[in-house]
Amino acid sequence: MWAGYLTLALAIGFENLGTTALKGSDGLKKPALVALSVLGYVLSSLMLGLTLARLPLGLTYALWSGLGLTLVTCLGVLLYGERFSRRSALGLVLVIGGILLINLSLQSGAPGIGLK
Repeated sequence: MWAGYLTLALAIGFENLGTTALKGSDGLKKPALVALSVLGYVLSSLMLGLTLARLPLGLTYALWSGLGLTLVTCLGVLLYGERFSRRSALGLVLVIGGILLINLSLQSGAPGIGLK
């Protein structure tokens, strides 16, 4: 189980590396950052694939997208001086709250739709 969370953390990190490098590439004008972006996305996809062999799809995607969104928002503010407002903070709190609810419902064995 912990290996799944480790590969998920790597997937999130590589995806954010790719996104941050893509922003820095200035519209694909800086080849080194474009290459770093592609590498980040490829490594992220590989790690995400390994994660999905160990963790449930819903939980994995919720964590990957929600924590990725949170991290990339922070990187945008820190590296590129992007604006962060109260509404942005509220949005991140709601996203993190949704992740927690999904995680707790999966761990508690709450009944699902039963598509299997």
